[in-house]
Amino acid sequence: MKTYLSKIFYFLGDLVSHLLRYDITSLIFYPIYRRLMLISISLDKNNIVWDDSEKKESLKVDLIAKINSENIFRNKR
Repeated sequence: MKTYLSKIFYFLGDLVSHLLRYDITSLIFYPIYRRLMLISISLDKNNIVWDDSEKKESLKVDLIAKINSENIFRNKR
């Protein structure tokens, strides 16, 4: 349930973020945007919504490196 609420607050914050492009509206909507995103982060306990994409990429690179090193050892036999 908290994950769904986290997604809702994230998407609401994303909608408000489009109003931050202009100087006049950014003064008004930045505190709202910030609050929505902080609520979304606090509700996302399992890091489903706020998962780190760099972490995923590094795991993929580590897996590829591991497979390549296993292939090198197999070829030497």
